[in-house]
Amino acid sequence: MNGLSQSQRRTLFATIREAAREQGEQPEAYRKRVMAEELGVDHLSQVTATTGYDTLMARICRDAGDDANAIKYALATSTRLRHLVVDAAEALAPGNALGYVAGVMIQSHTVRGYDQPTLATRLASDTGWLDLTNPQLRRILAMLKTHLRRHA
Repeated sequence: MNGLSQSQRRTLFATIREAAREQGEQPEAYRKRVMAEELGVDHLSQVTATTGYDTLMARICRDAGDDANAIKYALATSTRLRHLVVDAAEALAPGNALGYVAGVMIQSHTVRGYDQPTLATRLASDTGWLDLTNPQLRRILAMLKTHLRRHA
């Protein structure tokens, strides 16, 4: 069993069929090629919601000519990571999650040029998240999870 829901699997395979048709390839060959190119994996069991589903779907939608969904999926990973970061921070600092995240970002030098209250305000208004890459969000999440394990 892989980490994708039935709904995600249905969406993935339907979109693969469209993209393969647009690219002039057989769906199975197209799927394997794109999974290798985008994620460096060779089996669907290696794809989960947090390990590349959105990246894979963004590419497949782009290849299918569905730019609106390509953009949606390209942004989905950042949004999901952001929610995971806030949830982890809320467990560590109930009621002050964004302040806690801002402090971690500043101490880890993920962002520069802000004090903690200003950055927390920017995070609350969503503008503070825009400058962060997915790898940076993953590092912040890893730091917060480490803090959670230490406090457990």
